Amino acid sequence: MAGARSGPGIPETSDRDRLTGVLVPVGPLELSVEEVRQLWSFIHGDIMDGSMRRLLRASLGLCPRHTWAYAVVEVELWQAGAGSRGGHQPFDVTILYEDLLDHVADGLGRKTSLLHRHPDEVLLPVGPCRICQDMASPSLPGLRMGYANSNTEALTVEANTLVHTTTWCLETVGLWRDRVCPACDPGTAAGTGDPALLCRFHLAGRRPLPEQLRHAVASRLREVRARMRHLTESMTDYGAPVGAEENTSWIEAIGFFAGWGLPLYLATDPEEAWLEPGSQPTEKGD
Repeated sequence: MAGARSGPGIPETSDRDRLTGVLVPVGPLELSVEEVRQLWSFIHGDIMDGSMRRLLRASLGLCPRHTWAYAVVEVELWQAGAGSRGGHQPFDVTILYEDLLDHVADGLGRKTSLLHRHPDEVLLPVGPCRICQDMASPSLPGLRMGYANSNTEALTVEANTLVHTTTWCLETVGLWRDRVCPACDPGTAAGTGDPALLCRFHLAGRRPLPEQLRHAVASRLREVRARMRHLTESMTDYGAPVGAEENTSWIEAIGFFAGWGLPLYLATDPEEAWLEPGSQPTEKGD
């Protein structure tokens, strides 16, 4: 694969203003203390609120940066839980993105009518990123505290190590590497690759989408969702263990909604050969 480079921006489209955020470039996130504060609070219950779920469905989750940051904060910081890993797993993330995958797949499969907008408009968010919005809100200096008075500065340092996120990506890279959006991938020649694998940003840049492509993408999203549902269940008290295909599902889901910049970065060490599922990764930087 080619060396890391700056990731793509928002594709050219007449709906540019509705494609909020910029695709995460191939590189680390470097989360700020305030981002971790907001996301750690968000993880502790916001998506379980019905009105919040409706807002998140309209905005297609969070902006690309905060979608990956949401996963990173949960995977890096959540230390205990059910399932074989017992923590450091994307349980909150999979619950939300199961719902969003279903929402987008259903939208792409609809027929155009007077009652429904064009099917591929489901790829366009309606509303801002919740985290960006909260970070821009005015607040009184000195009164911001982390969730349950947690030490947000220390949590930020821990989140930015990406230790557990890197482990997930390297353990499953043998599966997800061929499923990356070709327009996000610095190693793919321009104009090549399977268009059914495009992320939502690059699909939106090709609107209007032909019916065959819409249905192919919808089918893929439903297949990812089915695997991710098994992953969600495996992280509960009575869920059965899952394999590499299920463990890959959340990376594929977030890659679709936010672009593939972060996992590509985590797997681009030139000294690191691509690992087969289940093989033991080395620490990044060793």
